[in-house]
Amino acid sequence: MASIDKYIFKKLTISLFVVCIAMLSLAWLTQVLGMLDEAIIRGASIPLFLSLTVSVMPNILSQILPLALFISSIFVLNTMGKDNESIILLSSGISNVRIIKPFIFFSFIITLILAITSLFLAPAGMRYSKLKMHELKHDISSTIIRDGLFSMPAKGLTVYAKEKELDNSITGVLVHDNRDPKNSITYTAKKGLFFNEENESKLVLIDGTIQHKNSLKPSSGITTVKFEKNEYFFSEFLPESEKFNLDSSQRFLNELLFPKKGDAYAEKRMANLKAVGHHKLAQLFHPLIFIVFSFCFLIGKIQNKTNPTLINIIAISIGFSFQIIDFFLLGFAQSGSFGIFLLYLLPFLCLFSVLAFFKENFGILKKA
Repeated sequence: MASIDKYIFKKLTISLFVVCIAMLSLAWLTQVLGMLDEAIIRGASIPLFLSLTVSVMPNILSQILPLALFISSIFVLNTMGKDNESIILLSSGISNVRIIKPFIFFSFIITLILAITSLFLAPAGMRYSKLKMHELKHDISSTIIRDGLFSMPAKGLTVYAKEKELDNSITGVLVHDNRDPKNSITYTAKKGLFFNEENESKLVLIDGTIQHKNSLKPSSGITTVKFEKNEYFFSEFLPESEKFNLDSSQRFLNELLFPKKGDAYAEKRMANLKAVGHHKLAQLFHPLIFIVFSFCFLIGKIQNKTNPTLINIIAISIGFSFQIIDFFLLGFAQSGSFGIFLLYLLPFLCLFSVLAFFKENFGILKKA
């Protein structure tokens, strides 16, 4: 790789890294805030919460990477124009065709990264986060029990545990069932163990007592019965078990385009899944489109000292318009094959239009 290629490549890498960090941070916060509420309610541990927040980052990155590349390429081209680097390169006999080569090479590398994140890392991360959130939602120990706190999963039912151990057992258990005021029961135990199978969730109490008042003989006072082992079912207080279905963001490419037979969830959403799958493939052309457009649109005007602010606004507006059109085409692609065809047509049409327009009118891509 020549020195000029390394120099441009380095500037693009640093610029893209900064832009990605900025965009990723904002998008990541919107995802994390929703998870944070659920994690607090369910009593998720800090390591689990951190793993959940990290698992959604590949999906966010796959969405912002093409646009981040576009913004970073505009920044690099403006920097080269401001510092007269592009003019120096031209005066030394290097053509614009030669200058664009490291830009295109960089776009190919970003396309490879985009393919890895979008087709593999993103669905794997989103699948992991949904699985963990599903487990949290149906975990009796995190839903009902809080260390050293009283909780009321239902009116008239109070649960307390002194401490939750690492093996998911609890110590110092108290369960006061006063849903029927005429027949209230209080369970106490030194230890408790949780069992959660499908929608049958129970707490096994070990070495404790049951205190209840006989409604038939109110004058007899409270009756206390000791036990070595007793079971208390919490199933009715937990949300009903839901079938674990994978939406479009949690499916790999083959699962989007060719869902398994018998998948009722996929059969009802076949058009949506196929549209998302083809959009992932069409999106792989976006890095090349963005970087060629930014180069062709800006390099000549920067070299001619045209008003850079106006040019940058126009370029960014066109780039965002491309993204908006692509977004609407994703929705339209659910209507049938023609919509899917447009997903692929858009990037190629833009690429050929940019090359044809700038070559014929400004000669930017002609060798010096």
